[in-house]
Amino acid sequence: MNDTVINTTGTDRITLWKYNGKHVSHVSFPRRTWIFASGDRYDLEFLERQLDTGNIEHQWDLGKDVYGKVEGLKIFGKPSSLNRIIQIIESIGNHRKFMIYNADINNHLRFLAENDFSYFSLEDPMDFDMNIPHVSVKGRMKYGVPEKISLDGGQFMNIEAGILEELSELIRNSMMIIYDNGDRFFSRILMLMRNMGIGVPSFSSSGGTAYESYGMIHSRSATVRIPGKICIPMDSFILQETGIEGLIETSRMSCLSPERAATMTSGSAVSSMEEAFALKQNIMIPYYKNDHEYEKNLETLLSTDMGGLVLQPEPGVYRDVHEIDFSSMYPGIMVNYNISPETINFHHGRPVEGTPYRIREERGFLPSALDMLLKRRLFYKSVKHLSPVYEKRDKALKWMLITSFGYTGYKNAKFGKIEAHEAITATGRYVLKKAIDICRDMGFTVIHGIVDSLWIQGNGSIDELLERISRETSIGIVEEGHYRWIVFVPARNGEGSLNRYFGLKHDGTYKIRGIEIRRRDSPDICRNFQRDALDLLSGCITPEDIRKKYDQVEKLKNRYLSMSSGISAEDYMIGFHMQKRHGEYASMTIRKSLGQTLERRGLEIQPGETRMAIVSDGKRKILSFPGDEAMPDMKYYRKLLLRSFEPIDFIFSSLNISSSIQKKLTDY
Repeated sequence: MNDTVINTTGTDRITLWKYNGKHVSHVSFPRRTWIFASGDRYDLEFLERQLDTGNIEHQWDLGKDVYGKVEGLKIFGKPSSLNRIIQIIESIGNHRKFMIYNADINNHLRFLAENDFSYFSLEDPMDFDMNIPHVSVKGRMKYGVPEKISLDGGQFMNIEAGILEELSELIRNSMMIIYDNGDRFFSRILMLMRNMGIGVPSFSSSGGTAYESYGMIHSRSATVRIPGKICIPMDSFILQETGIEGLIETSRMSCLSPERAATMTSGSAVSSMEEAFALKQNIMIPYYKNDHEYEKNLETLLSTDMGGLVLQPEPGVYRDVHEIDFSSMYPGIMVNYNISPETINFHHGRPVEGTPYRIREERGFLPSALDMLLKRRLFYKSVKHLSPVYEKRDKALKWMLITSFGYTGYKNAKFGKIEAHEAITATGRYVLKKAIDICRDMGFTVIHGIVDSLWIQGNGSIDELLERISRETSIGIVEEGHYRWIVFVPARNGEGSLNRYFGLKHDGTYKIRGIEIRRRDSPDICRNFQRDALDLLSGCITPEDIRKKYDQVEKLKNRYLSMSSGISAEDYMIGFHMQKRHGEYASMTIRKSLGQTLERRGLEIQPGETRMAIVSDGKRKILSFPGDEAMPDMKYYRKLLLRSFEPIDFIFSSLNISSSIQKKLTDY
């Protein structure tokens, strides 16, 4: 079995960790690198004289960025000295005279890209990854003290010396440590082991952070580093969404080590992939962007900055519905329509529908960089049914592609430009409108549409429809689901909701969006009701079949409302997500109370974190936590239950069957 690179360490000397399936070997390389400064010739000559004075090695050179050739000074140094050199250049240029390139690239990424190495390389995309010995460590804190620990799924309520000695042995025999450091649990466990004289490697810990993504605040716990080990935080978004297999695929594609990939967003991962591609193509990467948004009048701004196209569905129950979905629409548009910062202009090339922009014919940087990623994702999408490994790789690549579009509009994206972002969404609207016209031309009725998906009814050939849409839009499209029936649930104002629906497919599975069963802020008792109700309806094919289930659903509701003794305390746990610090909440909300209660117990909750708790008194905002002896506030949970009945009740009200629960809803 060939060696594969699984990690890198070092700064001025890079060490590759190579694994052959049994043993890890280390190969080291001395590291010397360079940055590039361009600007006015007079200013560059002055910079050259200052560099001579400081004995900093440099030479005149001709480089290139995505826009073309760039003349300037190539300045050499060890990676550890680059920050000092950058400060000198910016100070000499008053932070405005020089454009600096290749200055803040991840050192390990740059080394791998420039020397044609990669993490977890595969000879064939169908190959599985090597099994890397790992251990999973998680647990629970109480009053600032570790209370319960789980090692590879085995749970121990008492953290005794024997358990910690077993953990020490597991760490020693593992290369990868997957750890839970919420409330610094793992850090405190390692400190406890050290204090008890149990063999523990040296370790370091850095503070946690909060960050915003797609309008939500997320939290990262403090990271732990153990020399000689690959340490992966359990709250890693990529790990949670795609598993170890998806994390490894992200590392492989982004040229980031698994430790670093685990703590980055998918957007940062695709940005790193673009940087690695640029380095391999000898394209210099700007230290900061200098291409400002084009000046636009109000009419142009309003007509171009419109986002994706959505169609509002009429609430109701629909039979025999097809969901068709463009495969990675926006990345596909970037690749197939050649949209990139340097291809956008106002004067030459192909016009962009609905905008004043035009696209040059020369192949752009972003389409070239994303082409391989898109093809790889479409490949794994086609084979994901063969193995969970391919399914997880597909999901990891899907997240990278989703964020590749968003980064074109991000102000600090190295290869972003707002006009490219607007051209992509404008083309997306054109593509979806084109698809709708084709559907109607071929006898289908469009029920709902949102950005890259359509829900349609009709008796025509789906295969012929998809082939025609793909051919006429140049974007691949597939049938995502064929429903026996699907329910589009109304919003609170009675109008159709864009993202609240559930439907039973012909293969007997449900697709569910936006109702309690999919919401993390709903207790299990509400999710369980909806799951049981949908199980009752899973054999229904026609509206008449659904009508016949009315009495059974009513009995199910009444059973849940009776709060039978068989329901455990765990079923009342609610995940409360903190969007800010508890002291920043103006009024006494449940989340403010949650933060105050944890603080009294010696724990701190950061913005972006989610904590499980039971509402013991909804009126006074009193909460109980796992391990506490407390009863739930039944009146509070009854309200939540009644709300969870609404989507199910809507099915019967749409079929003109009234529910006895409706009166109870008005009572609250």
